Amino acid sequence: MWPNFPNFCELTIQYKTYRKYDDTLVRLILKVIMRIMFFINLFFSMWFFISCAVVQSGKYVQLDIDTNLDTLAKTYGISKWVLQENNSGKQFRAGEWIFIPLNAGIIGSSEESYGNANDPKIFLENGDLLWPVPSCKKISSPFGKRWGKPHQGIDIPGREGSHILSAESGIVVYSGNDLGGYGNTVVVAHANGLFTVYAHAKKNFVQKGQIIHRGQVISQVGHTGRSTGDHLHFEVRKNSTPYNPILFVSQK
Repeated sequence: MWPNFPNFCELTIQYKTYRKYDDTLVRLILKVIMRIMFFINLFFSMWFFISCAVVQSGKYVQLDIDTNLDTLAKTYGISKWVLQENNSGKQFRAGEWIFIPLNAGIIGSSEESYGNANDPKIFLENGDLLWPVPSCKKISSPFGKRWGKPHQGIDIPGREGSHILSAESGIVVYSGNDLGGYGNTVVVAHANGLFTVYAHAKKNFVQKGQIIHRGQVISQVGHTGRSTGDHLHFEVRKNSTPYNPILFVSQK
């Protein structure tokens, strides 16, 4: 009898089947590897971008006898409190090396990222905020206790319709008249958790989400809400904590 030789047709079909199975498995493994590599590259790309975004750009300068905090702020167009925040413990005297934060780098930077401003006193030592009612420099009711209750701002009297200015550049986070006795009110958010509040206005000229600049007219003096006469109730807050506005502003 002839020996039982394998059926070459069946062997060919089996070989093609196994090869097809192997090719499918290899392609699947390659797809998984490529997907893993994609996410690894994405992770490192995001990490690099974020790392670069938070690195401060700037340079060091050595002060000479004619250079001080005021001249540095004027030369580089940076607020004095920003320079102080980035040079803690420095006296800004001749011979000292001072770090100057600059708007540079991969995505740039802004004063919002220059310092932590954990202590608002750095801001108020310099009177960096603009006086909000240019037509009147008087205060009719100071910050502190009033009638046995805390008065969390200052009242600046003025004629009805007088301009109210934004004390600093920022973004409007509230503009309306549903904050109890505050009447028509504008709240502006500034750098590092600082807020200014402008209440009892006759009319608001800005809207929530609007970016405004320092000295922009945002409302008019009035007596809406619980008010005994035309005035601006002006508050300065660090997050939710009120501070005496008179320490922050310049009345020049």
